[in-house]
Amino acid sequence: QILAEGSPFYTTQNSRFGKPEHKMFSGLQKAADKGKSGISGMMSKPSTLMESTIKQMSFSLTFGVFIGAAMTSGMMFGVMAFYFANESVLKKLRTNAMALVFSARDAVLSTEEGKALKQALTRATSDETVHSKILGVGNTGMQTSAELRQLISCHGRKAVCVGKNYREHITEMAQLGPEWKLEEELDPIIFLKPMTAVAWPGEPVVLPPAGKSGTGPHQGGEHGVQHEVELAVIIGSRVPRGSLQRRGGSGEPGECTDDEAMSRVAGYCLALDVTDRDAQTQAKVKGMPWELAKGRDSFLPLSEPFVLPEKSDWRTLRMWLRVNGEPTPRQSCECGAMIHSIPNLLRFISSHMTLEPGDLLLTGTPSGVGRIVEGDHVFAGIEGRSVSMDIKVVQEN
Repeated sequence: QILAEGSPFYTTQNSRFGKPEHKMFSGLQKAADKGKSGISGMMSKPSTLMESTIKQMSFSLTFGVFIGAAMTSGMMFGVMAFYFANESVLKKLRTNAMALVFSARDAVLSTEEGKALKQALTRATSDETVHSKILGVGNTGMQTSAELRQLISCHGRKAVCVGKNYREHITEMAQLGPEWKLEEELDPIIFLKPMTAVAWPGEPVVLPPAGKSGTGPHQGGEHGVQHEVELAVIIGSRVPRGSLQRRGGSGEPGECTDDEAMSRVAGYCLALDVTDRDAQTQAKVKGMPWELAKGRDSFLPLSEPFVLPEKSDWRTLRMWLRVNGEPTPRQSCECGAMIHSIPNLLRFISSHMTLEPGDLLLTGTPSGVGRIVEGDHVFAGIEGRSVSMDIKVVQEN
């Protein structure tokens, strides 16, 4: 009925062939044709069906492999890109972090508290290997004057001083009074000066106020403040207590050789052991130590440090000292006149205490010690070498 003529669904749009055509009929016809095609496909031979299935599976497999490979490559490239991108970022972060740390460090160390902390931490690392790496100093190689000065200033803990180490000086001191004995001592006489007593070139010797001292008068006293020129030895590597009492570091009993002892020396200075002789005399009478007479600030002037060329002998060094424009030196002596040699002093002192890099060993003064007063200029040096001292004497108000 739907397809019958006169139906509302019936139309005569196509009249090319002289017969009408219905729209719905055309659609149904097409659907029927497709159905026949599908049924005939389903009813095909097994071989044809298998071939078709293989083609479809091959296409699916190829497509899947392509997609999988693309995804795998994408993941690999993604991971690589992520790594390189993050490596670049991490490098920048590390660089910025280090710059920030260094900036903060410099800001902290520029303060007074920071300087004190740096000095304390540096002194705590007294192992000779650490000192060698940080300072470039040790018991091998020649060091510059600036390096040795830095070693003393930053790392020296003590100045170990020797008394009565020249016979003529013992004789002249015995003339001061009965408390000064004439005889030589079997062992060296040892006392200490604090490193705060050091005065570098250009810094004056500052005398105590006249008549004001915990132990007696100064410029108005009988002997006053006196100069004592000495050869100072700079310790270059750590000398643990007792280490120089073993042969070649093997632990066998017996002292090390002179060469082994001298290998711990980094260089030398010319030094002035400034002494309040009246205070020292009173201390001797009372059986008290000498530190108050010898340890005041500026009571240890030093020359610029120096080193001796290879095969040079410290015993040939000749020290001299003049005051103002005096034509004749007050003190002049060859270092070889010492009673106790430098190697012997190193062995003896290190048998009682550890010596640290930057420590000083003052080896004693020859005869000719004398009084200095405000306004004096003290000149000292070593003959034949560019080592000299020019020290102005002032007085504390």
